[in-house]
Amino acid sequence: MRSPATAIRRRKATADGADARSTGETTPDTAWLDTAPLALRDTVEQMEGVDGRPLLFDVATGRYVAVSKAGTVVLSLLDGAPTAKEVARRIASSSSGDPQHIEDSVARFFTELRQAGVLTIEPSTGQSRRERAMRYSLRQRMPRKALTRSVHVLLEPVARGLRRLPTGLVVGVWLLLVAAGVTVAGYALAVRGAPQYTSWSWLAVLLLTAQIAVHELGHALVCQYLRVPVREAGVTLMLYVMPVAYVDRTDAYRVRHRAPRVLIALAGPLSDAIWAGVAGVVLLTTNGAVHDVAGALMQLQVLLMLVNLNPLLPSDGYHALEAAMGSINLRGRSFGYLLHLVTRAPLPSHLEASGRAKRVGYFAFGSLCLTYGVVLVGVVVTWWWHVIEAVIGA
Repeated sequence: MRSPATAIRRRKATADGADARSTGETTPDTAWLDTAPLALRDTVEQMEGVDGRPLLFDVATGRYVAVSKAGTVVLSLLDGAPTAKEVARRIASSSSGDPQHIEDSVARFFTELRQAGVLTIEPSTGQSRRERAMRYSLRQRMPRKALTRSVHVLLEPVARGLRRLPTGLVVGVWLLLVAAGVTVAGYALAVRGAPQYTSWSWLAVLLLTAQIAVHELGHALVCQYLRVPVREAGVTLMLYVMPVAYVDRTDAYRVRHRAPRVLIALAGPLSDAIWAGVAGVVLLTTNGAVHDVAGALMQLQVLLMLVNLNPLLPSDGYHALEAAMGSINLRGRSFGYLLHLVTRAPLPSHLEASGRAKRVGYFAFGSLCLTYGVVLVGVVVTWWWHVIEAVIGA
């Protein structure tokens, strides 16, 4: 193992909440750095996750905190519960670097771990308004209502059966069904055009509601196949105004390779493509009310799939992009950097250590997401207003 001094020289020790719960704030309370014995909580485990990155996982809270490899070297010095200053002095004693720089880096690292809740010392509550705003920006968590925590009970028998088959065969058949669904749906739209909405079209909305549940089960099934726990399923408010279903797949951070994480993210939209093909077959082979319902349903399915694949929304397309890039909390980091530019809120260390190219990327992605989100929220709020007016007027 390289020495702690070398780790500090080559790269700052940083801590970053993998589920956007790590704050990276510097608090005015600094006396504890010289007096409080430091250790990880008994419930915290160290592991490797995305692309082999070191992770801290708190079994008690279910939270993940990503740390740099230099950070793991610093954590290895927590034998005997030393103080932060003692750790800094141990590192400085084997280094020719600036002792004050080393002390500042170590202090900031432990401050961030404290605020992430993984140290035995409780998080500080004395945070400035800017620090609280930065924490909120990084968190990127919408309001949720869990409806069940037993999804694994339903899906494990199916996942167990699929695990008996070669992984390449399972993925290949799945992608063939997706390609067939897209082909049939596209052909049906080209031949039959936009559907004619009739008094039966309301049934398509009910069927779509059932399909949304299947969409979420698609995510959960891939997680179960990969032995990634699905914590819960329920309803959340996307951008605080749009109720959508969700499954909590936070533990996908444990999956080391990118391709499986991309499949977890895309499982829902890919299932939509298959069912759009089924609706296309019904549309092409029936007449009357069934034909009308199938046409309306297929159009809604295609719309749902396209919305979910939009990477500017905190939905499946975004999670697939994030997984493909090997990034963690891309939206949170982007909004955190925008907040820093506007309010000069202090950057967490993992953002401060980012190079110019990454900062430009955060700025561009955050600006696009923010602009699109504002426009979309305006459209949704206007739509809800018209619905309320119609109901009141009736």
